[in-house]
Amino acid sequence: MKIAENKDLKFGRVVLVGRPNTGKSTLLNAIMNQKVAITSPLPQTTRKNTRVIYSSDKGKIIFSDTPGIFNKVEDYVSKKVNLQAPKEILRADVVVCLVDISRPKGDEENKVIGMVRKSRAKKVLVYNKIDLAVGTHDYLPQYNFLEDEFDATVSISALKNKHVKQVINEIFNLLPVKPENEIIKDIEVLSMTNRPLIGISSDEYISELVREKAYLFLRKELPYSVNVEVTEIKEKKNIIVIKAKILTTNERYKKMIIGKDGRRIKEIGFNARKELELMSGKKIFLELWVETDKHWPERVMV
Repeated sequence: MKIAENKDLKFGRVVLVGRPNTGKSTLLNAIMNQKVAITSPLPQTTRKNTRVIYSSDKGKIIFSDTPGIFNKVEDYVSKKVNLQAPKEILRADVVVCLVDISRPKGDEENKVIGMVRKSRAKKVLVYNKIDLAVGTHDYLPQYNFLEDEFDATVSISALKNKHVKQVINEIFNLLPVKPENEIIKDIEVLSMTNRPLIGISSDEYISELVREKAYLFLRKELPYSVNVEVTEIKEKKNIIVIKAKILTTNERYKKMIIGKDGRRIKEIGFNARKELELMSGKKIFLELWVETDKHWPERVMV
């Protein structure tokens, strides 16, 4: 019997960092060619680190999508969110720093860059949103000086999947080589000691998806006082029954989430259900309701 050859492959942990709305989650979805992280035009959409494994014939990458770094934080949730990226960077082999060149450089960018400078990992600078950085919205000159501090620089549009493969190639160039059997062992150990590597658990994913839809339909009308808790998931023969409550901090916000004649919460539920059905290939019954709880930000885990 022929023994399978143990190949040497590239392997390591890669952390995506940046200020809010630079497109980190959009880039991760483009890299994975499927939705693994929620997105919206609003800051604080990503609240917790999302870890996924990317595989190719070159090797394996454990990607961590981190929440955007806020410059000034006062509420409980934002304070917890700001702790996520620094913890992940400590474990990184490569740090990918995204900047949105369609927006001017600001204090939040400076905070992120300062954090990246402290890391001993290899570094990739990614200029995102090149499709939007046109004319007076092109702020690339404000970021050019950073290039000397990075091992590689790539210009992309994550939303339009432009030059995303180049980012992956640059990462692989910087990652160390390991025997395949050691990579398998490392992934098994990480699976036992960390959050699930392939995204997050089913109830967490559902709660994040519903929150994404709430953000999209509420737009800027609602402050970041929304959380979703899944209370029940039951799989029957031909249908999955899901019950979840949307938490907010004020009765006024509750009315806004429900909307006139319940229209808004129906929109949120309809769009979340459709996406869940597409992903699961099964019929979904999704029951949503809204509760006021001013203490949920103190309890929320990110």
